[in-house]
Amino acid sequence: MVVGRLGFAGLLVVVLLGQHTAQTANILAVFTYAWGSSYVLVRPYIQQLVARGHRVTMISAPVSYMPDIEGVQHIRVAKLKELTEDLEFNDYEAAIPTKWYEASFVADYFYNCSKVILEDPAVRSLLHNASAQFSMVVLGVPHTDALYGFAKHYNASLVGLAAFGGAWNIDFLAGNSAPSVYEPMSAMGFTAGLSLFEKWINLIFISEERLVERFIYLPRQLELYKRHFAADSSSLHEMRRKFSLILLNQHFSLGRVRSNVPNLVEVGGMHLAQQPDPLSAELQSFLDGATDGAIYFSMASDMLEKWYPHDFHETMLTAFGQLKQRVVWTTKRRESEIKSNNVYMRRRQPQREILHHPNVKLFITQGGLLSIIEASYYAVPMLMMPVYFDQHKNAERMERLGIARSLNLHELTPEVVLEGIQEMLHNASYASNAKELALRFSDQPMKPMETAIWWTEYVLRHKGAYHMRINEQDMSLMQYYSVDLFSVLFGRIGLTALIVGFLAYTVVTIALRSAHYQFKLSIPVVS
Repeated sequence: MVVGRLGFAGLLVVVLLGQHTAQTANILAVFTYAWGSSYVLVRPYIQQLVARGHRVTMISAPVSYMPDIEGVQHIRVAKLKELTEDLEFNDYEAAIPTKWYEASFVADYFYNCSKVILEDPAVRSLLHNASAQFSMVVLGVPHTDALYGFAKHYNASLVGLAAFGGAWNIDFLAGNSAPSVYEPMSAMGFTAGLSLFEKWINLIFISEERLVERFIYLPRQLELYKRHFAADSSSLHEMRRKFSLILLNQHFSLGRVRSNVPNLVEVGGMHLAQQPDPLSAELQSFLDGATDGAIYFSMASDMLEKWYPHDFHETMLTAFGQLKQRVVWTTKRRESEIKSNNVYMRRRQPQREILHHPNVKLFITQGGLLSIIEASYYAVPMLMMPVYFDQHKNAERMERLGIARSLNLHELTPEVVLEGIQEMLHNASYASNAKELALRFSDQPMKPMETAIWWTEYVLRHKGAYHMRINEQDMSLMQYYSVDLFSVLFGRIGLTALIVGFLAYTVVTIALRSAHYQFKLSIPVVS
């Protein structure tokens, strides 16, 4: 009997292990990111996939941008680092004059990213390895369409990770061809979309962006796709309609409510699953001693400094010198430049743990998405100085939520900075709104990382889960905005009005002719 029980228990273990093995998969992850902040989002996601038993091969930038992950087979593309260095030291214009110029600049960059990956010897070797098989390809979206060919090559499910959140072009990839008219992709021309005029302006800019995608982004990606995967251009357009799932780095509680289709899943904050770096003993002591409160100042990327006003750092230092609060500043500037004892300056800082410190009362930031997610999670109000791309939209949303205020980077003076800081510190509504937002953001049925992993494995379990994609004919632009209904309605009304008008005209004409004829008959003839 005991043996029987042991045999049953052993059989149960084997069955359970067999089920676990059956649910694990070979996954290919391809990311063109060549700066560390985006990998802050990717790294914990890949770690969780490996922890769940999946076998991950990852194509990415060198280890200086993306450290090795235990259990992952890494393919490092060294030229991605070279592209970023070229971008950092390239003396391009700080003020991008037009959307077409901006699009050409971005299209060139992403074309080169896709190109160096597809031409990398290790990647070519992987593609020519007949024994390499993958059930899923995970990659960053959008603008790297040529890389969708990996999914075609391996006949694998296609999953996207949108590091900058949703936009109309992400909606299109998910099968929603009727995106909201509230948000163009670029900050150029962006408005809140609250009034009829603003909606009209946004619609114009979205229409222009669709032309930009069609005639600037796609042709160059299509060229690479045809060279490395399929000569038939229609194949790429089919792959653009094959996304099983797109994970969006956003959450509706952060002021970005969107009409998402089922295969668009919000996972904003999933990088918070990663254990944060601790504070150094020196920084811990500095913050602990901030009896009047502390301010954290970080503009995130050194690459953005070329867009700052020439006196930006001096302006900020002058303003900080007039504060009684302590300031932690992340910058590549030398410590010898500090002229005030209340400023702690380093090139690298543990941002999350700084924001988590109870003495930190304000975050001065450029408004990157990861930064506003972390500030919202830790309930820290923000003084925002947006520089480019999504930062302007992020700042506008945070202002609407009542947890932030924006300053124009090119109109800064020490007095303007000081006034903005004092307003944020002494107006209690900012801190109160930040606490409410943190509660809403944290109140989710599952943690964002758990949501991301669950839906990723859902796609694996259901062989691509194509039933989640909306049929394009069910959500066309004309149907979504009832253009077809109105055209039929007004077409029928117009046709009816035209027929009635024609009949009325005919009847009136005949009546007038008859009356005229009778009038002529009634006139006596004079001899």
